[in-house]
Amino acid sequence: MKIKIEISARHCHLSKQDMERLFGKSYQLKPVKALSQPGQFIAQETIDIKTPDGCINNVRILGPARGTTQVEISRTNARQLNINPPVRQSGSIKKSAGVELIGPNGKIKIKEGVIVAERHIHCDMATAKKLGLKNNQRISVKTNGVRSLTFNNVVVRIHKDFSL
Repeated sequence: MKIKIEISARHCHLSKQDMERLFGKSYQLKPVKALSQPGQFIAQETIDIKTPDGCINNVRILGPARGTTQVEISRTNARQLNINPPVRQSGSIKKSAGVELIGPNGKIKIKEGVIVAERHIHCDMATAKKLGLKNNQRISVKTNGVRSLTFNNVVVRIHKDFSL
């Protein structure tokens, strides 16, 4: 079975409260492009991520707003910021790294919320059942082609709203 591989080296999910602090009261993100997951989109807006030792400008925001602010970066970005975020599933931010987020109308410091996202597959329930997959199961995924490789320890995330 073929599965589309997507890469998102760095992005931010903002809570409604933090979005308003960074962009202004009642601010609404402007969708630029739909993502493969239903209802998710790349927003026009960006923020800067800052630590005492580094800064990454123009980090894309993914919408819609979430319950909790979360920043997902690569290991290379972590070195640039001189922080050591844990490798975790999206949403698992307890005791993770913190940073300052800077928007056009303000800035905030988050004490936790920065992670390096674990490799994962989003899967709808019907496809998961057909393939015999279980939520949070770890599998290996092999790519084809001249530079083929196998990704081990890939988490399967199953939800009724996900798309494979």
